[in-house]
Amino acid sequence: MGVMTESNFKHRISHWSRHLLDQLLPPRCLACGGGVQDAGRICSDCWRQLDFLQGPACACCGYPFDFGSDGALCAACLKSLPPFRRARAALRYDDGSRHMIISFKHGDRTDYGDFFAQLLSQASQGLELSSALVIPVPLHKQRLRKRRYNQAAVLAQNFARKKHFDYIPDMLVRHRYTPPQEGNYACRKRNVAGAFNIREKCRQIIAERAIIVIDDVYTTGATATACARLLKQAGAGSVDILTLARVC
Repeated sequence: MGVMTESNFKHRISHWSRHLLDQLLPPRCLACGGGVQDAGRICSDCWRQLDFLQGPACACCGYPFDFGSDGALCAACLKSLPPFRRARAALRYDDGSRHMIISFKHGDRTDYGDFFAQLLSQASQGLELSSALVIPVPLHKQRLRKRRYNQAAVLAQNFARKKHFDYIPDMLVRHRYTPPQEGNYACRKRNVAGAFNIREKCRQIIAERAIIVIDDVYTTGATATACARLLKQAGAGSVDILTLARVC
């Protein structure tokens, strides 16, 4: 019989505690509340409603194609190549994902964080990154006070932990309040123009680093473009955008 070490003892206590908790409070689907095998996950019915973006896509912005080949660019990227290297999203933003994302973003459902980070981890597999630096798109302090948390930071922290990447929650700051994003790319671009800055204390660690910027939804790419351009101007080696979902 093996020796009971302190770490083994703590692991067994933790296992027994989780088992007891599961008996008292059976795990529930994050989305619909139905029974699931493991806590912090969704049921098979809710899973089938999600549209995963795993097919052919623009090599730069990740816009999904009905068919295509490696290295192909969408019309928008051919017209004007974004400052980021690649943007990837886990899900299509549609009826299947919208309720979960809105609950996470506006409904204090930070318990989605670990599950969503797992989806981000799967979506990032094609990014071929090592020793990346993970940062979230920031909220303005006025909006942060109202919401009490930054959903992008929840995603970024959980993702960085899963991938064992360095995480800096406050590298970017949104120093100008902007109204909720509406309209086409041109409108959104004007909306976020000059809205972000880099904290001075972080500038010295940007040089030549591979940076992953995390956000919840990629809509037109205006926010991603603004953040990526700022980081590249500060000397970042590469900037990739990773979002939970994208409008397409």
